[in-house]
Amino acid sequence: MRPDSACLLALGCALWTGCSQQKPAAPAPAVDVPPIITQFYAPKPSISLGEKTNICYGVENAKSVWIAPPMKELSVALARCIEVDPKENTTYALTVEGADGTRVSREVMVFVGAAKAKIVNVNVSAVDVKAGETVSVCYQVENVKSVTIDPPGYRGGAKPRGCVTDQPKKTTTYTIAAAGPDGDRDQEQVTVKVH
Repeated sequence: MRPDSACLLALGCALWTGCSQQKPAAPAPAVDVPPIITQFYAPKPSISLGEKTNICYGVENAKSVWIAPPMKELSVALARCIEVDPKENTTYALTVEGADGTRVSREVMVFVGAAKAKIVNVNVSAVDVKAGETVSVCYQVENVKSVTIDPPGYRGGAKPRGCVTDQPKKTTTYTIAAAGPDGDRDQEQVTVKVH
């Protein structure tokens, strides 16, 4: 046997023997990682009474997640939004619990202002009439201090319903405008064709 062959054989045996004698690495001990709230916010933190808004959150290392008020369990998620419907200024608390029982909480507040003026419905008795025929324009509103219909120059108060009649001589677009107590406005238009 050539000397270099003997060396190679010895080296191969040493390597093979060394591999067979290595012990597998022991698994790393489990470490309880505390839960984290990565985000918790209201994209629209100020709303009017009657409006809904979203609250968004993200958590990591959580076993369970809940929000209050009202107490409601949520899914564990890196990024998620839920809809809320507060009736007054409300502080929402998000709480997460980790596998080790550790809890972390954060709060966000949603401010609720006065309800906005809203036109719920507008009805017209006819949208196609002859010149001089009578047309009725009726409305239903919420949260208003006044309603106007132009033409014919109707000025209404805070009543939730009202009607006005007109006898258009040409095609006319009626503008119904509702004003709220805080100066906010809602408006709709309807056109009556005259031929």
